[in-house]
Amino acid sequence: MAHNPPILHTNLTLIETADKTLLDMFFQDASTRPFLVARLSDTVAAVQPDKFEMLLNRLKKLGHTPKVLAE
Repeated sequence: MAHNPPILHTNLTLIETADKTLLDMFFQDASTRPFLVARLSDTVAAVQPDKFEMLLNRLKKLGHTPKVLAE
């Protein structure tokens, strides 16, 4: 079985939720789904490049209080 080499992504914005149900909700919601690229695990998804601010604003309008971390 062939193994693909690992890929390192730089400047990748992720969203991590406290539980699977919340991320499920974001993928099902027509107002947040367009900002999400792919689900990486039960609680983590990649965000569209350059769409972080729009997603952050939308989450706040929905009543969420996101914690933003920068590396």
